[in-house]
Amino acid sequence: MPGSDDLAYASATDQAALIRDRQVSSRELTELYLDRIERYDGLLGSYVEVVHDRAREAAAAADRAAAAGEPLGPLHGVPVSIKDLNFLEGTRTTLGTRAFSDHVASFTDHHVARLIGAGAVALGKTNVPEFGTTGHTETSLLGRCATPWDVTRNAGGSSGGAGAALAAGLCALSHGSDGAGSIRIPAAINGVVGLKPARDRISGGPMTGDSAFGLSTGGALTRTVADAALALDVMAGYEPGDPGMAPPPERPWSEEVGRHPGTLRVGVCRQTPASPDGLHPSVTVALDRTVGTLEQLGHQVEEVELPVPDDLPDKVLTIWAAGLASQPVDPATFEPINRWLAEVGEQRSAADHAVAQFQLQLLSRRLVVATSHLDAVVLPVLTAPSRPNGVYLEADGESIFWDQTALVGLTPLPNLTGQPSISLPLHHDRQVGPVGVQFVGRPWDEAGLLRLAAQLEAAAPWHDRRPVLAGVASRTSDPGGTVPTSSVPAT
Repeated sequence: MPGSDDLAYASATDQAALIRDRQVSSRELTELYLDRIERYDGLLGSYVEVVHDRAREAAAAADRAAAAGEPLGPLHGVPVSIKDLNFLEGTRTTLGTRAFSDHVASFTDHHVARLIGAGAVALGKTNVPEFGTTGHTETSLLGRCATPWDVTRNAGGSSGGAGAALAAGLCALSHGSDGAGSIRIPAAINGVVGLKPARDRISGGPMTGDSAFGLSTGGALTRTVADAALALDVMAGYEPGDPGMAPPPERPWSEEVGRHPGTLRVGVCRQTPASPDGLHPSVTVALDRTVGTLEQLGHQVEEVELPVPDDLPDKVLTIWAAGLASQPVDPATFEPINRWLAEVGEQRSAADHAVAQFQLQLLSRRLVVATSHLDAVVLPVLTAPSRPNGVYLEADGESIFWDQTALVGLTPLPNLTGQPSISLPLHHDRQVGPVGVQFVGRPWDEAGLLRLAAQLEAAAPWHDRRPVLAGVASRTSDPGGTVPTSSVPAT
């Protein structure tokens, strides 16, 4: 059996197998993670609530079921984290906003219930930006969330706490969601795998339907591609009242991992229409190395230019702002970026919203057609490393929005088209740490995307990379995040 550190960084698939084989108990794993959270998370701020007693009770029940020879789910006894934008009955669910600071969920989201129903043990809720509107996790309510690779920098968002917790070995798998890159962004920053499933693949119910033009979906951040496939198998599925229904897979996605993807035609996109500084050198190197790996594997690679209009960010702004303006709480309680978004939403009319949605639908059609000859498209997750903690503390909402727009680049495009997309930690920079590269698959083709991702994982593995964690430190005493930098191994 692996030592405690190795066990903390073991994949969810491997942990589930160890529990089934009675080589480790769910209680041992749960205590391991609760201890690591106590030791390390003061430095990171990845969890906003840890449900110690509930987790211990669930782990004990999992062990009793295993001992009794009962049927075990695919994640039986495996400790996971749940994003604070999603509801888990009986837990504090704030959505990152002061207006809901004392809110306790009275129900569980359908796909979260599927995760728990597969046997996962919830350790607690992870940090998010308010309403998940940015790729930077730092609020007046929940504080900042640092990446364990460099605690002066932000873990990204909106699944920032999910990415930091997983990268630091504070859970085996992290639940997340993605409306404009919110799984892939923290996955790229924290050096883990982040799969955004296809539209309608995972239910948003019972609370959420086709909100924000159907941009958002639930999902997971994982250590391995196999775990990403397993999480998708567990969480996917239609629920009554969902606005759409994705076509079922030919076979379980877990069975795609290890299958040869064939010789693929892959496009590489380097566009940065909203980023005046272009791509950071670390991002360029990550793309170039990925292209080299693809070519070595025998795939056909070509440079592509996507039909992205200059006013795309403004169209997305209209949709995003309407969501903030429609919140049933006083916008005076919002963070600066969301106060500004709510103001924009109030200023723009219902007709403006309808026009923006119609034009985005047309753009989505053009994007899918323009890449229909390709099996996948490669593009950066971010145009540069994540921003430092505290960088936005004195900034106005409008400047934060446009800086974030420049940082995320074209990552929201698969949310518009509904195509599946995955971020893989294929590059590690000596100065900035992990640099994720994303692959966009054909519509509904998570299977092909997972086959390619698993092939790249085997060709350029990342599993031995771990951040060097310092001891417990208080994040509340230093909201700007100016605690010492944790060391980054040279790779």
